[in-house]
Amino acid sequence: MKTVLFISSNKMLGQGLSAAFQSKPELDFLWAAQLNYSQAVVGVDVFHADVAILDIADQMDMDQAVELCQSIQQNKQDVKILLLVRPEQAVVRKVAVDTKNAGLANDFVFYDSSLTYLLAKLEAL
Repeated sequence: MKTVLFISSNKMLGQGLSAAFQSKPELDFLWAAQLNYSQAVVGVDVFHADVAILDIADQMDMDQAVELCQSIQQNKQDVKILLLVRPEQAVVRKVAVDTKNAGLANDFVFYDSSLTYLLAKLEAL
């Protein structure tokens, strides 16, 4: 079973994704959420996360998200990081690409991606 930790301040998105995960038990994912970026590194350890989905909702979250990727990678090398970004924000898209290219995140998906696509990415990590 793969533990997926959703890191975001967006409680509604977290609840929606949680419901989607629960509706697909065949995927063998265990869902957990951390609704506070400052506690995320601790959450990775507490939940024994295999994958962390890091929601970058806007430019204000960007710097904090990159720092969080660095902290997770430094503290827990075997955790895969998937960034969730809004496609309409060019600066955020660029940071997601740069973060992936720097090896701080494993991949990223856009908010407008289908649930099927997101789940396929998670299975691949």
